[in-house]
Amino acid sequence: MLKKIGRFIRFCFIFVAWTGIYMSVISLLFAKAWNFYLFKKKSWQIILNFWNQGGVINSTQEILFFICLLLIIPLWFLGLRKALKISIAKIIFFPIFLYNAYQEKKYSQAPKSIILKNMGMTLGKKSAKQNLEEMIASRMPKETDKKDLNSNKIRSSLEKKSLDFHKKNTE
Repeated sequence: MLKKIGRFIRFCFIFVAWTGIYMSVISLLFAKAWNFYLFKKKSWQIILNFWNQGGVINSTQEILFFICLLLIIPLWFLGLRKALKISIAKIIFFPIFLYNAYQEKKYSQAPKSIILKNMGMTLGKKSAKQNLEEMIASRMPKETDKKDLNSNKIRSSLEKKSLDFHKKNTE
């Protein structure tokens, strides 16, 4: 039961929204193109008088006007049918989706090279790993005294220290 109520509310929302948008666009189109106001009785009386006096539709503008008048209701039904197929989330969040598409289009045309502003360099032919290793190497302190640390020297120094330690303890 709750599902049916939800569908009915969705239908009513889409019906009202589509009807309002469609009628405002159509009335604006007729007002600008033919100075015809759909919701005013005077405009319809002019058409009725033209028809009753035996008026003939012969210019292209009159033919187009007549075709547009005939297509108002079928186009409204087609639009309503298409609007009912769209999910309610797409209708409600349309501005957000539109802005997101704009941002994607704007930033998808960005250059392919990466600029690391805080490091003051661009990544070009070298890989990111190579650049990172070079940066670390340049920031590490450099050894001025390279100690010759052979395993024999280490063993002998350890033996000497252990002998000294045993001599002190035995005395």
